[in-house]
Amino acid sequence: MKFFPKYIFAFLCILCTGAANAQSFTLSGIVVDAHTKEPVAYASVYFRGSGIGKTADSSGKFTFSLTDAINDTLEISYVGYEVFKEPLSFSGGDHNITVQMQRGKATNEVVVKTKINKGRFLWRKIMSKKKQYNRYNLPNFGYEAYNKLEVDFKNFRPEKAKKNFLLKPFAFVFDNIDSTSEKEPFLPTYLLESVSDYAYQKNKKKYFEHIKASKTIGFNNESISRMLGVMNQNVNVYGNYVNVMDKDFIGPFNDNADDYYTFSVADTQVINGKRMFHFMFRPKRAGQNTFEGDAWVVSQTFQIQKISLYLGKDANVNFIDRISIFQEFIPINDSVYFLNRDKFFADFKVLGKKSLTLIGRKTTSYKDIVINSDSITKLFETQSLEEVVKTSENVNKFSDSAWGAMRHDSLSANEKSIYVTINKLLDMPKFQKFKKNVKFLATGYTDNGNVEFGPWFNWVSSNQWEGARFRFDLGTNTGFHKKIYLHGYLAYGTKDQKLKGLMEAYWLLKKTPKRFRLHAAYSKDIDNGISQVGEVSQDNIFSLAIRKPNVTRKFLQLEDARFDVFKDLGRGFSSELFLVHRRYTPLLNLPFIDETTGKGQTFSNFEVALRMRYAYLEQFVEGDYFRYSLGSKYPIVEATIAKGVPGIGGSDYKYTKFSASVKDRMKISPLGSLSWKVFAGKVDGNVPFTFLENHPGNDIYYYNSNAFNLMNRFEYLSDKYAGISLEHNVGSGLFRFIPLTRKLKWRQFWTAKTLWGSLSPENNTLNNFSSKFRTLNNSNYTEIGTGIDNIFKILRVDFIWRVSPTNVKEPKTSNFGVFGSFQFQF
Repeated sequence: MKFFPKYIFAFLCILCTGAANAQSFTLSGIVVDAHTKEPVAYASVYFRGSGIGKTADSSGKFTFSLTDAINDTLEISYVGYEVFKEPLSFSGGDHNITVQMQRGKATNEVVVKTKINKGRFLWRKIMSKKKQYNRYNLPNFGYEAYNKLEVDFKNFRPEKAKKNFLLKPFAFVFDNIDSTSEKEPFLPTYLLESVSDYAYQKNKKKYFEHIKASKTIGFNNESISRMLGVMNQNVNVYGNYVNVMDKDFIGPFNDNADDYYTFSVADTQVINGKRMFHFMFRPKRAGQNTFEGDAWVVSQTFQIQKISLYLGKDANVNFIDRISIFQEFIPINDSVYFLNRDKFFADFKVLGKKSLTLIGRKTTSYKDIVINSDSITKLFETQSLEEVVKTSENVNKFSDSAWGAMRHDSLSANEKSIYVTINKLLDMPKFQKFKKNVKFLATGYTDNGNVEFGPWFNWVSSNQWEGARFRFDLGTNTGFHKKIYLHGYLAYGTKDQKLKGLMEAYWLLKKTPKRFRLHAAYSKDIDNGISQVGEVSQDNIFSLAIRKPNVTRKFLQLEDARFDVFKDLGRGFSSELFLVHRRYTPLLNLPFIDETTGKGQTFSNFEVALRMRYAYLEQFVEGDYFRYSLGSKYPIVEATIAKGVPGIGGSDYKYTKFSASVKDRMKISPLGSLSWKVFAGKVDGNVPFTFLENHPGNDIYYYNSNAFNLMNRFEYLSDKYAGISLEHNVGSGLFRFIPLTRKLKWRQFWTAKTLWGSLSPENNTLNNFSSKFRTLNNSNYTEIGTGIDNIFKILRVDFIWRVSPTNVKEPKTSNFGVFGSFQFQF
């Protein structure tokens, strides 16, 4: 017995020695959202086999101190996410992992029903503070914003791409593939950056942005730089609607959001000494344009500190696999939380789930935030327009070192590699040739030196008068002159065996801020439609397959010489003065054609016209010589007065024309959008049909929003007229209640067009002696329609009914028609 303590002592020594020699190590990591890369706070982290677990902190980080080898499955779960499972097997050394969690419903997620809906109660508390916390209800605010837009590609096989004969010369691009940052490898492709000063005032409402710097490698376009600012990209989570891809989505803090969302409180945590509610929201019904997501809300003041919005899977949006919006707010005083940074990520898939995916990642940070400042009030004292966006003179010419000082944070390794790759590509002749070929296929135009050829889709067409028609266009580009554009074409018909053509010149005296342009032109050709602006012209290879059968086509030759001056007057006003000499000659199926010789009588006139246009805050994309309207959030008004002057260049006719129109596209969320146009006009004078109003008809089965689609061209003639056009795009509408059409993302719309017109007895006698035209005789022409939009994401089918007049006998016209059209829309 006296030796027992020795054995005990020896045993303890051996045990302690073994424990001392056991290898200890740590496993640490961070849990982030797979799309936004934002931390997932307070996720549950545990080992499935051993049951060891803990909760990640407010930054999504966790650490395990371990002494035994790991051969287990790590599981991480959190409400609103799919459960993450990853087998781990290692025995030593410190390890650090990044866990990317996908949005979705966890398999172990349980819905607990209570008598009091805590989520709805919290939502009401947030809504009670909505006006107070919405930054656009502050008297004014301002900040410096740094915008960064990265474009990446994924879902492609680099090995296959490197062997492609088109892409093989650019194989070095695939060396930048990132296979570690995300579950699926992706290729960083392009990067855009901008820095701007932004200011807002509530009363009188005004916005101001000064874009100080913009980095757009490969093109220097001021209008693109303007769009990269924050004026067009602000997401206000406190607003009733959140605009995504020009569509209004019902926000979780809409005044009636409880009709569209289910709310819950998932958790309560203390973050940085403040008690926070974890607020969750989900769509109540499938097929509506709503979000799912969560927010962290301060318990005492009900201010949002962080919020994440994710596009619902059943939302009716095209080409987008997922959208994520993240915003973070920071306190700038005792009572105000202000936006500090936001992210907008979108995955675009054009050809299906497994097709090439384009990822857009826009991040914005804000600093130097000021609110209720006298300096901002003073800034707006001299600003008369509601919105002003200006750019620095050298907005695209800052050095790399200057950008290093302006950025709010440094570029990542991926972002730096993008700039290196782009510069290398732009220096490659093969890439320039590749870009040139893509432009030719997409736009129809191609450059060769200082000359532009195209569009290719006008090269060949056909009609009853000319037979096969061949046309060749030639123009200049900025290599010839940056402010002067020359263009012309020659056309030849195999049946009439005559040359036609056009030659014109544009001189852009001033491009910005107030455009001033001169234009002179001479043309002699078949007129392809009086007063008609269509999406597919008659002089187009595609029109051959979609012409209406059994329609008597009418042909007219037009010789036109003109000079016009366009001047932007500022504040949305512009004017255009025209001096035009025209010679019209009827060719086929029109009056004033000698039945014996088949030759038409020529009508000559000289016209002076002035067009005034008002489009307040209209936005444009600037091209080399021309600009393309993106529309305005206000109605656009146009008015024209034209005077026929006899005695100049053989002109025989004296008349006065008046015309005016007002049009707008209104968002009427959540009921979609409404486009409307009201127009009217009058012609004073006894003149041939060429100077009257030939109401725009449509001779093809391609739907024309600017024409009456069941009316034929040259069918109705008026010297006094008025009309209205309506189109209501409903969105999913009734289709969201049918599982199949909801899955196909069909969209519903309706249209209505009506026209009132009359023709004076004098003009009726002069023009309608051979009954070639119809007149409305103070009655109306009306057609209504509905249809299916977004078929296969690009096709629209219109079903049109002619409501009046319906008793037309000869020539017989149809009271119903089916029309198709293509459009790219989100």
